[in-house]
Amino acid sequence: MARYKFTCRSCSFECISGIGREVGLHSSKVVMACKSCATIDVYTVAHPGSINTEISISPACTSCLSSKHLAEWDGLTCPHCQMKMRAIGGDVDVERSRFKYW
Repeated sequence: MARYKFTCRSCSFECISGIGREVGLHSSKVVMACKSCATIDVYTVAHPGSINTEISISPACTSCLSSKHLAEWDGLTCPHCQMKMRAIGGDVDVERSRFKYW
């Protein structure tokens, strides 16, 4: 999953995250926002009827450890002030070349 730096012009909140979901055979990696502590992170969610018992439980927020406030993040809404965020630059995990080609 590509990750980008997001910034909110309204409240200056910043995060590095992907957008949407990456679908696998038995589970998906889903970007979710916690409405309780206003954090954004990637969580593994089992597909219905999945045979993988390790991920069959609901994901819990990495900050407040609650699962009841997590919702899939739309990639635009700031979890702090509910205004629109924007991605700055390209994928943060892509190795940049040290050389410039003319």
